[in-house]
Amino acid sequence: MKYLLFTTPTCPNCLAIKEFIKNVELKGDFIDASTDDGLKKAVDFNVSSVPTVLFFNNNNKEKIIAEAHNINDIKNAIEKNKD
Repeated sequence: MKYLLFTTPTCPNCLAIKEFIKNVELKGDFIDASTDDGLKKAVDFNVSSVPTVLFFNNNNKEKIIAEAHNINDIKNAIEKNKD
């Protein structure tokens, strides 16, 4: 499983999510949704709030298999989608 984590610098809940996901054994990228490129990616994936973590299977980065907005959601997504 891979992920995209959408955050902004002013998001009060994003820092905890960033710190948590750094310790998860998954590959992924952080997307700053306050930049032009980050906002475009957020729109492309229909992300309307931060923090949002989109999870993809390892073979297809276009098919979202789970979405999370907090640490419990992340834990549940990982548990339900173990390879």
